[in-house]
Amino acid sequence: MLLSISNVAKSYGVDIILSSVSFRLSAREKVALVGRNGTGKTTLLKIITGQLEPDKGGVQLARGAKVGYLRQESSVTKGLTVLQEAEQALSSQLEMRARLDELEAKIHLPEPNAEDVEEYSLLHEHFLEAQGYSAERDLRTVLQRMGFTEDEFDKPTEKLSGGEKTRLAIARLLLEEPDLLILDEPTNHLDLQATEWLEGWLKGYHGAVLLVSHDRAFLQNTAERVLEMKDGSVKAYPGPFEKFLKLREEEDARLAEVARRQDLEIAKMDEYVRRFMNSQRTAQAKGRLKLMNRLIESKVQAPKNERGMKAGFKDVSRSGDLVVQAEALKLGFPGLTLIDSLNWTVRYGERWGVIGENGSGKSTLVRAALGFIEPLAGKIRLGSGVSAGYFSQDTSDLDPELSPLDMLVWDCDMLPADARNLLGRFLISGDDVYRPIKTLSGGEKNKLSLARLTRLNPNLLILDEPTNHLDMASRDALADVLQDYKGTLILVSHDRWLLGRTTTHTLDIRRDGAVEYPGSYDEYRRKQAQMQRVQATASKVEIAKPHSTLKPHELSKEIQRTEKLITQLEGQVGERESELKRIEGLLADPEGHDVFSLSQDHLEAQKSLGYCMDKWERESHRLEELRAMQG
Repeated sequence: MLLSISNVAKSYGVDIILSSVSFRLSAREKVALVGRNGTGKTTLLKIITGQLEPDKGGVQLARGAKVGYLRQESSVTKGLTVLQEAEQALSSQLEMRARLDELEAKIHLPEPNAEDVEEYSLLHEHFLEAQGYSAERDLRTVLQRMGFTEDEFDKPTEKLSGGEKTRLAIARLLLEEPDLLILDEPTNHLDLQATEWLEGWLKGYHGAVLLVSHDRAFLQNTAERVLEMKDGSVKAYPGPFEKFLKLREEEDARLAEVARRQDLEIAKMDEYVRRFMNSQRTAQAKGRLKLMNRLIESKVQAPKNERGMKAGFKDVSRSGDLVVQAEALKLGFPGLTLIDSLNWTVRYGERWGVIGENGSGKSTLVRAALGFIEPLAGKIRLGSGVSAGYFSQDTSDLDPELSPLDMLVWDCDMLPADARNLLGRFLISGDDVYRPIKTLSGGEKNKLSLARLTRLNPNLLILDEPTNHLDMASRDALADVLQDYKGTLILVSHDRWLLGRTTTHTLDIRRDGAVEYPGSYDEYRRKQAQMQRVQATASKVEIAKPHSTLKPHELSKEIQRTEKLITQLEGQVGERESELKRIEGLLADPEGHDVFSLSQDHLEAQKSLGYCMDKWERESHRLEELRAMQG
């Protein structure tokens, strides 16, 4: 058992955050921790990582286990570059490599020091165990997968955006490879490509993973088990995530039915007690009263309906058929072109999902459509009769000094009572309506922006990453609102589930040119996967093509020749494995041998073995194709 949580409780004054949390986590297990915002997930993570002490209960971690924790707001070390920050995760391997380089120079002297030779031998053995030769390659691969290009490796960490800092923090954690990896909303600042790569990486990760996320697709593709946090406690469900949702729905329906029947029984008993107390049936009434009180004490509580946003758009005015048109559009900044030669037309009633890598120009495109940015070349314009509503992912269009109530009253010309009702439908209520916007959480700011948009009721709705900071119930409500919206929709998002639910057209902004697809994101990905399969099949056919014209006797000879070659390769693989084992034995006890030469021999033996294995695999695949042709 890697992690054990036992009856953990935590309160702040009279507010009970965690009441009795217990669960276990095994090595290599991938578990999702889900729940509404404010249910205590982050508090629990801080207790697990030792940042907070529980009021009672305990946290037990396996001896020697290392924990890596990604916070929602990740920090990086100032004064370093992107590459230097990532290198800190591999500091031990890189330090060993530097020391080995020093020792190599010394042992090449005419009369090397025996202590240097011995140190080199021992250190090289540790270096191999730590897979030091692949450390630098892994470092660069992970950074690139997290969206950093080679020319950004020297960028100072102080100049990174919030999203770039999060991606760098994820890269460093992945390189550290802790026994328990805790990720709190890791996909908030990742594009779709990076998210999908991270999913694949986590599936094959040798350690345990505890995920906190509101991204349904991400959880569905990674979580083997689900822990739901509710009312201060945690309940475990088997995965995957869709199975958890079904089991919870069935359980809620079952509990609701039991609670309903108990309510009916209590009502009947109460009526009997009221009717016959102080009558000839007083004894029976007292007996029923005792039974009723027992039932009330042990009564099952019906599941609470999680409050989601309850608002939508009214019928919108009709714009012209042409809503957005871009012609030979070029966008970017001096010295940096993001989008070039884009021709794109959005017509009334269409629902576009805009996707692409971080930094590819998605936000720049929608801001140019609204007239906030001038194109470098070409043009982009809105059609006639278009009234646009814009949701900015950084909520920079909200006045931080105003309160939510003041903003709706002054910016949207609403009466205070109507403004309060609208805010309440977006879960902003009580004294929160008077707080300065700058004190609101990210999720509350997003809900405020969406509330204002429903009041403005535009016929073109442009949303740039609206699900950041929203919990799952609020994302569900947003999807319902967008499905009912009657105008034209342009949605920039990395939430695959939301894109699949609400869009019918896809624009993929790529560095090598934009791609339009007349279907939702799900359909677009299925089409891409189909094309990849076709290309793979075509490659196989191309490989087999030269042999397709062989006569039967020629085909038999080719099969015999290939079988003979495979047998020879199998022998060579065995020889190289034996040689590699022999060298490793000498490195373990190098007395009387040149350690540096042995190390070089070890590298050559590894390369030679890899070459033979690759060739054996290719020829074996070729033999299968030849036999298939023979029938």
